[in-house]
Amino acid sequence: MSAPSTSPRQGWMLLGGIGVCALTIVAGARSLTSNAEVVFVNALDLPVTVSAGGEHFTLAANEHASHSMPMGPLDVDIQGEKGTLTHETVFVTDESGLFVYNVLGAAPLYQTTVTYSDRSINPPEHAPLVLAGTSFKHVGHIDYVLTNPPESFPVRKRDSGTFSRTHLGQALGGWKTSYGWLVSTHRVAEAARLAEGLREALPETPEIELAAVAARNLVASEEGLHASLAVSRAQRDAHPDDIEAHRMWMHDMRRAGRGDELHAYYQAALEREPGSVLLAVLLARLEPEPAGTERLEALVRDHPGEPLPRRALVGRYMRQQRWAEALLLLDAMEQGDPDYPRYQDMHAEALVALGRRQEAARRLSERLLPVADSKDAVDLEGVLLYAKLVGHASQKGSANEVMRQLIESAQKKRPDGIVAEWLAASLGHFVDAAKLRAVPEDHALSVSTRVLMALAEEPEFAARAFVNADFVGFHRIGREAGTLLAAEFERLGDAALSARVLDASSAELGYGELQDVLSGKLPVESLTMLDWGERAALHLVLARQLDARGQDSKAAYAVVKKEVLLPGAVSIALQNWDRPKPSNAVAGDTAP
Repeated sequence: MSAPSTSPRQGWMLLGGIGVCALTIVAGARSLTSNAEVVFVNALDLPVTVSAGGEHFTLAANEHASHSMPMGPLDVDIQGEKGTLTHETVFVTDESGLFVYNVLGAAPLYQTTVTYSDRSINPPEHAPLVLAGTSFKHVGHIDYVLTNPPESFPVRKRDSGTFSRTHLGQALGGWKTSYGWLVSTHRVAEAARLAEGLREALPETPEIELAAVAARNLVASEEGLHASLAVSRAQRDAHPDDIEAHRMWMHDMRRAGRGDELHAYYQAALEREPGSVLLAVLLARLEPEPAGTERLEALVRDHPGEPLPRRALVGRYMRQQRWAEALLLLDAMEQGDPDYPRYQDMHAEALVALGRRQEAARRLSERLLPVADSKDAVDLEGVLLYAKLVGHASQKGSANEVMRQLIESAQKKRPDGIVAEWLAASLGHFVDAAKLRAVPEDHALSVSTRVLMALAEEPEFAARAFVNADFVGFHRIGREAGTLLAAEFERLGDAALSARVLDASSAELGYGELQDVLSGKLPVESLTMLDWGERAALHLVLARQLDARGQDSKAAYAVVKKEVLLPGAVSIALQNWDRPKPSNAVAGDTAP
């Protein structure tokens, strides 16, 4: 056997070969590390198509998938069934471990550390890190990705009695849980951004719109009305063709007492763009009579295919008690307007006002029952409207089969029995306290049910319910109840609670306007944005104000009774509240 060569030339050749191999290994390592693992999570109730890093794939509803993505700027495009949900650029850094892309920030994701130990040691508890509301996040090394870690694990001696594993989890409840987490931890600005993003992507989801309004009210209450105005103004500027963005800004402006400035803004905007149907409709909403109605009628004539003028005009006709004219528009909207569900209350009220209540109940049931027979849940507002039309929420007997089907459908994914109890409270009927106690107290319907039960007693009971309740749950009491309680609390001298309730109700009424109505400076009829329930609520409190002053209130109560087209908060108060007595009344006197 020959000895190994020791010539310098062979040595350099050997070193050169080693160098080439090293460079090859380094280049290979770099190519391996130029990508990062990204888990895409879709917590929406609809499938989405993702385009990112040159890949295209579909995520079913409530599904996730991991993909290797290139480092650096990453364009992510998310398409839903009806178009783009979002398009953004995120940056994949060279940090090791996992990245998470949460579609619209909707998934209630959290990151925590799970510690295992032997029985002699109590492991430390680790508070989870909430990742909800954020679309893209680096989470590092994760042992258990969107799967439950084992409840127990054998502990080795070398682990000194304990060892830990990291866990990326997802709670149940989708965007609602994420929204609730952010609100409960006072991250209200993030909650507002989450709700606004969802509203923009999924505009036909009423609960998301309510969440967006509630979040903006929370921003106003915790960070000031100017902060809420800044959010809504930014939305208006970013989406100038979105009527909902304009409505939100208009709502905040009225709450701030800047109605004149609001009117001037849209007057000037329409002068700059005289052909804009959207701006003309928005200006008409702010104009007094008869100018507002005349402008809308002209828009409907000149733009017969545009839905916006027709929607606005039907509201005006309803407030003017022009029932037959409103019904013609509503019948046409029912046939082809995608926004019709928002107007089904008006449709029912017009039919009731024309003496056609049974027809209204039948037509509504024909729209709702196909939904009840499907996998989807019937909207709560639709079930409540049907209960108001038939005058009860009973599910007993064959005669109430429609009500039973609607409640069963609306009950899906909600605590047992809560829908029926909420409906009963909304009508002022008996509520089964035992069933209500079985529902978590912080559930939105539970909060609303308790407030409505208190409203059926006296305003003071409702005041206590509001003080102790979660702000987020208030929206299910309805605008009529919110307007009534806000006005009554203002009459009783509790300005702070009045303003808080008014914000929570999302009524089309600013606190300054409420004060002007009760002081007599502003007639209720001039508030063209209010629906019949809100107007009846204000007239009831004005009638109670006359009672408290010892003045004749007979005509005022007659107006209220005429405006109560369907049962609700005002009819409950008329039936149950004691009338105020003047300060010189004799104890024990009863009101007529």
